[in-house]
Amino acid sequence: MEISRKPKSPVSQSTRAGDAAKPAVAARPVEKAPVQTAKDGFDSAPTGGARGSNFVDRPKGNFVDRPTGLPPGTPSALPASAFTFGSGHVAVRPFAASAARAPVTLTASATPNAKVNDLQTTTSTVSFDQDVKLDSLKLNLDLAHTFKGDLVVKLTSPSGKTEILHNRKGGSADNIKGSFDLAAFKGESTKGTWTLSVEDKARRDTGTLKSWSLDAAGQTTGTGPIEEPKPQLSGPPVIAVFDGGVDFKHSDLDDAMWVNPNEVAGDGIDNDGNGVKDDIYGYNVGYNSGDVMRGSGTDHGTHVAGIIAAEDNGEGNTGVAAGKAKIMSLGGLYNGADLLTNFERGVDYMVKMKTEHGVNIRAVNASFGNEYRDAASVKRWTDAVQKLADADILLVAATANGYGSNLNDVADMPANIDLPNVITVASMDKKNDKLADFSSHGDKVVELAAVGEDVLSTVPGGRWEEMSGTSMATPTVAGAAALMFAENPNLTAAQVRDLLVQTVEVDSDLKGKVSTSGKLDIAAAVAAAKATLEDDTTVAGR
Repeated sequence: MEISRKPKSPVSQSTRAGDAAKPAVAARPVEKAPVQTAKDGFDSAPTGGARGSNFVDRPKGNFVDRPTGLPPGTPSALPASAFTFGSGHVAVRPFAASAARAPVTLTASATPNAKVNDLQTTTSTVSFDQDVKLDSLKLNLDLAHTFKGDLVVKLTSPSGKTEILHNRKGGSADNIKGSFDLAAFKGESTKGTWTLSVEDKARRDTGTLKSWSLDAAGQTTGTGPIEEPKPQLSGPPVIAVFDGGVDFKHSDLDDAMWVNPNEVAGDGIDNDGNGVKDDIYGYNVGYNSGDVMRGSGTDHGTHVAGIIAAEDNGEGNTGVAAGKAKIMSLGGLYNGADLLTNFERGVDYMVKMKTEHGVNIRAVNASFGNEYRDAASVKRWTDAVQKLADADILLVAATANGYGSNLNDVADMPANIDLPNVITVASMDKKNDKLADFSSHGDKVVELAAVGEDVLSTVPGGRWEEMSGTSMATPTVAGAAALMFAENPNLTAAQVRDLLVQTVEVDSDLKGKVSTSGKLDIAAAVAAAKATLEDDTTVAGR
């Protein structure tokens, strides 16, 4: 049975401290440089009010706090006008009145995360602004329910035409996930509001309408703007490391980096027109620059990146997704402006690069965080993560290093945001047999744990170091997600999150501490992703 993310307490603002994570793969012997003890310069939040009574001082040794960034409200070093990223919507272009009928592909999606209750009907809507006569229509649905024989699912077009997609079939089987080809709507116009309704016609079992989308193909004539077709995503999955910058010159990372094919290095020109000059390996959010290594935290960011994708080249460590994924660096997180503002800027960059430039960004690693007690800030965090959800980007987030603190009732951002594209990670000890003593937990807000103690990984200057913290556990999970996306590129962020949750290895020490009572099982998660390629629930029309 699917393990659902439990509702998170609507706490206002709080401040969170975070560590670094460790991969569950054997470290390779260091050949070029000795292992050193890490000291990254990130300190715990100050004691007292903003920090919260459930946070404690970090232990000594190679432990590193999960960075919290600059204090909320820190003035930006750059004017707001320097950051010109939009909401991530696809750009439009004029269409001449005399143009001939032209093929058009449109997509509209929703992530309602709405409860499906007994003997009630749940509805969700999406809209198209463009008038296209349909040649084909496909619905992609992710509906969690423990007895799908209770359900009747219908889609209604703007004209009022209704098609039943599922009518109480499947008995006690769980969930309705997959694609539906809807030939009945051929000839209909896309323009207007489309309504999906889910009716639960029995008692006892409930569920959640997580996400759905419509892929429409047809032809258009007449005047008015039309949307540019979305770029096709291809190539290995890209994992964004949102942190201090990643040392792209490191011998273990130089071939693991995403490289912007539409930029010319060093020419000082915004070649791809995305608002950033020379963003070859990613974006520096603190300085609005393509220089990802400028600013603080490059040890932390480079260490996180190596856990995900350090090359299998006989040096240092080998990343979880070595050779299977690419790293995009979002650096400067702890400079220029406060953590929340910089997070919003990075989200806008990622969404723009995926939806408008076709970069195959599938997940972002967030080994940072803070507690926020004001409702306005919590809403900003949630809205930003919703943008990631709308762009189908998984957020893998570190819980705090609260030395055993329970974060169930803490507004720990962004880890404790309750959206279907968020998975939150605690740290196991180096033997992977109990929760690390420095790690926080919370069975309502943390899904699983992974090894985060004494993790060997890359640091700038061609070196490797061991670090400990939830910051190190988190990229282990991000690396596992990358392997899953590589296995089946058609999986959504929410589906990968669910498979990670469903395939944990249960550990008695985690009972009551994480929602699954389990720790990451990379082999099982990748096998589950592979199995979806043959899962008959993904067959069109089922």
